[in-house]
Order: sequence, then C-alpha cells, then structure tokens
Amino acid sequence: MARLSPAESAGARDRILAGARALGAREGVGALSLKAIATEARVSKALVLYHFAGKSALLDAIVTAVGEASAERLAAATRMSHAMPAWRGLLGSATARGEAALLSALVLEAETTARAARAAQAMRENAATALALAVLGDIGLSPRVPAVAIGRLLLRQLDGLAAASPRDEMARDALEAELDTFALALIGLAD
Repeated sequence: MARLSPAESAGARDRILAGARALGAREGVGALSLKAIATEARVSKALVLYHFAGKSALLDAIVTAVGEASAERLAAATRMSHAMPAWRGLLGSATARGEAALLSALVLEAETTARAARAAQAMRENAATALALAVLGDIGLSPRVPAVAIGRLLLRQLDGLAAASPRDEMARDALEAELDTFALALIGLAD
C-alpha cells in the first residue's frame, strides 16, 4: 500500500470529519457507522480506521470539530457591531441547526468520551457567555446573576431551538416568537 504524504493524510482526515459532520447533521447520529462515514467521505473504511483508532475516537473528533465550529459562530456573533441581531441570526442556517442537534445527540452516545463532551461544552459556554454579555451591553444592561449562568441559558435556548427543527425550516414567526421570549427573559436577568 502506498504511503500518504502528510498533506494527503491531513486532507483525508479533514474529508472524513467533514463527511461525518454532514452525514450526522443530515441523517442523525444513528447514521454514523464507520462504513456510512467512509462512503460519505469517499474513502475506504480502512482509511477511516487509519486516522481514527475506532468509532469512539472518530465520534470524539466530530464532537470537537462541531464544538469548535459552534463556538466560532458564537464568537463571530459577539464581534458584530450589534450582537442582538447577530444572536438572532445564529439559527438562520440549516447547517448550524443540524450541527447543534448533532452535537446534542453525540454527547449522549456511549461511545463519546466525557472528556470530549466536556471540552466542547466548555468552549461553547465560554463563547455563549461572551455573546450574552455583548447582547446585554447592546441595550445598556449588565447581568444581575453570574454571566456564565446567562451564557448557559443562551446556549440551551439555541440548542433547544436547533433540536426542535434540525432539518426543517422552523416557521419564521415561531422562531421569532421563541427568540423574543428569550430576549425578554434575558432582560429580566439584567440591571
């Protein structure tokens, strides 16, 4: 068997992770067999096992990749000049909703390690806390409760909405009502 160059090896690993994320977001965590992931990524199952020491290692890598992507979306919203509209736009993408639902399901899988789940959650909670503070700052408020608690609430709200409609377009008015309700609750936690 020909040995892969470092660039080819990294490219194959990236393709495997991208394929697994797409498959999981589209069809759910139950579809994430090694064979299905290999098919989605257009590689052999042997190449998947070359890069990942088994399904648990692959699921941990997916959790990490999806957690990082989610944290980056939250951080990007924080960097916007107006954080509230950016927060409201986080669920506009079916990809973002599908990946949030996938991450929620993956952390419950027995084959996913607690370490990977905790690390992804910590990244996302830190980014959500910064976003919550930015949203409150946009309207001239500061939290009355620990900021991390507000960040966790914001993250749970986004994850809940994503899980409610990971693959379908949530009716725009229903999504707006959910976001408005949460915005009012957020304001109630601030001075």
